[in-house]
Amino acid sequence: MIVETVNYVIDNIWDIIGTAALLWAASSLHFAKRKWQKKISAMKSLENGLSKRPVAICIGVGKSPCASVKAFLQEKKWDIPILSWATEGFLKPEDYPGAMAKINSLRKQALDLGVSEALLFYAGPVDLAMFIGASFDNWVPVKVYAFANGTYELHLVLEREAARSSSLRDDLAKEIAGGG
Repeated sequence: MIVETVNYVIDNIWDIIGTAALLWAASSLHFAKRKWQKKISAMKSLENGLSKRPVAICIGVGKSPCASVKAFLQEKKWDIPILSWATEGFLKPEDYPGAMAKINSLRKQALDLGVSEALLFYAGPVDLAMFIGASFDNWVPVKVYAFANGTYELHLVLEREAARSSSLRDDLAKEIAGGG
């Protein structure tokens, strides 16, 4: 009788553990599916143009890319505000805090406009580009354009969780392309 009761209790415990594991796995898959649907939707929206309140941010160190950015935006027929900052000469290390303050002020101006996405056009040193990436982290989607082949091309979109999900996104892209 005691052995049967113990077996009955153990069977019920295993049933509870199995059910809990099944519920956990199902909910994990459900939330992962929703997350990927949002990411795929965001990637598809890149092909469809701009969001409701985009702004172009043009930053140049040593030279200003603003004239070519204006031409690019006109070519695309995108009538959007351009926020810009450029220096005539190259920056010395002691000039970086001031440059960083100017870049942060561009971000604040964009926030004041109620921006929904930023198109970033940058010509300058890599270390300042790293500051821009850190400053614009966890903000609106930032579409990074690079000058190549005589025009600007979209090279990267910085979104929330971009750094944390990059390996998963790369795996998904390989799978979709048939290389996975």
